[in-house]
Amino acid sequence: MEQDWNNKVVVVTGGGGGMGQAAAYRFAKAGARTFVFGRTMDSLQETAALSPNITPVACDVADTKSVAAAMKTVLHRGVPFALIHTAGINTPDRFMAHADPTRIISEESWRKVMEINVLGVANMIQAVSKPMAESGGGRIVVVSSTAGHGYDSYAGVPYTASKWAVHGMLFTARMQLNALGVVLSEYAPGEANTPLVQKRPVQPSLKHREAMISTEDCAEALYFIASQPHSMSVIQLPVYQPFGGMPPQITLPWLDAFDITQK
Repeated sequence: MEQDWNNKVVVVTGGGGGMGQAAAYRFAKAGARTFVFGRTMDSLQETAALSPNITPVACDVADTKSVAAAMKTVLHRGVPFALIHTAGINTPDRFMAHADPTRIISEESWRKVMEINVLGVANMIQAVSKPMAESGGGRIVVVSSTAGHGYDSYAGVPYTASKWAVHGMLFTARMQLNALGVVLSEYAPGEANTPLVQKRPVQPSLKHREAMISTEDCAEALYFIASQPHSMSVIQLPVYQPFGGMPPQITLPWLDAFDITQK
């Protein structure tokens, strides 16, 4: 287990808030030289203000040219020892069929979700794995979702499709990268109280939010996984997780939050 993060270079994507911001602060607090990637510099200022060990870098993970430019900035300071990839989106229009046409997924939303959630992962893995391998190895931890491990209808069709794709990508790429000394791991949290929650068509209640996994809990899990010398696949569920990868009867306290009513 990696005990010393002092001066190790860590890249955290999706670092403007939520899970990425919490993870960046956790690694920076451990002494790592932490670079946070986000689509605009303005979105990263709050995170950068948390620690002198955090450096903001504008980067759109879905754009290979943007990724290359951001990595050039990082590599000028050193080769990353770890990539913590939290960047991902969801959309309010997440249904294939619905009585309300505004909830049916648009072509534009399909493209955005797949480009950021799937191609963004591939772009970042490819960008860091080569310099990592050449310098003796490294750690990559990608945030997927329980939506990529089973059926969680409230996550929506495009998001679920993207996370199944990510899970398959990591499962297939793991041994290829491990052979190069790059340890590839997956973190699949259940419901977490992140900015993605704001994209839900129906907002959860305060009681529901308080029961979710906190971003600080996610950061601790990511830190633990990145500290391991072996690949890990970790699923973390809040105590109430209504589906848990399968579609049993939904527990009553959460019906209102999911806009589902009993017959």
